[in-house]
Amino acid sequence: MKVNNDLKERLKIGALFMFQSYKVIMGSLLILFVPQKCEDSNDNSGSQFAFNSDSAICSLSDNLHKTDDTFHNVTLGFNFLCVLLFFGMYFVELRRENWCVKNLDINHDFPDNHLDDIIDQRPLVKAELRKKNNRYFKISCVTSSVYLINLILSSIIIYTNYVGIQAVTSYTSYVALILLKIYNSLFISYTSLKGDKALSGYITEFSSFNVFDEDILTPKPDAEKESILNTENTPNNKIVTFNGTQEITRPEGVNLELAI
Repeated sequence: MKVNNDLKERLKIGALFMFQSYKVIMGSLLILFVPQKCEDSNDNSGSQFAFNSDSAICSLSDNLHKTDDTFHNVTLGFNFLCVLLFFGMYFVELRRENWCVKNLDINHDFPDNHLDDIIDQRPLVKAELRKKNNRYFKISCVTSSVYLINLILSSIIIYTNYVGIQAVTSYTSYVALILLKIYNSLFISYTSLKGDKALSGYITEFSSFNVFDEDILTPKPDAEKESILNTENTPNNKIVTFNGTQEITRPEGVNLELAI
């Protein structure tokens, strides 16, 4: 079977989606996966792990079935609501990506903003792109707002049931992954909407240093002109070795003595 560029892009997007789904679940269900303190350490079911005589670390089942804590249950509802919104955002995002793969392409012979110069030639394509960008931006804003509420509520519960450094590390890593995803979605959707662009939310590329820095091109005072760039071009260089290991370069005729 011949693998074309469209299939390669879809496979890459699918693999990245599977990885990001794990981030969404762990980062949204904070009060389930971040370790918390349970007051009763004498649970006969074995679902808790004691760390002192008065408290224990809650298991996943304990955090899921705290029926007597209304605030906990409300926060748990926001946790699951965030998961649903994130997967809704992914649905919109993936449909947009699939449309871009089908109707557009990536050509490195043209600049990234080349689509701005040709999009007016296809009014229907431009209108459809703007509709998908607008939908992507709206769902990103709604998801980000709900996650902010979820983060505040979850942080209160985790702080109240603080269990130690393991809670801090888990909380920080999960939240960082989600915040990075939210930032990327908002930036890509807003930039694409305002500029009629088709920035991909999954296909990213490495950058190459291909020009000289201004510090090299700007003339410097005489006292700062020594550089490793012209060390190798100095005529009549001579290699002097100290103790058979370290080598330095000096002009011919300069004698260096090592005091012993």
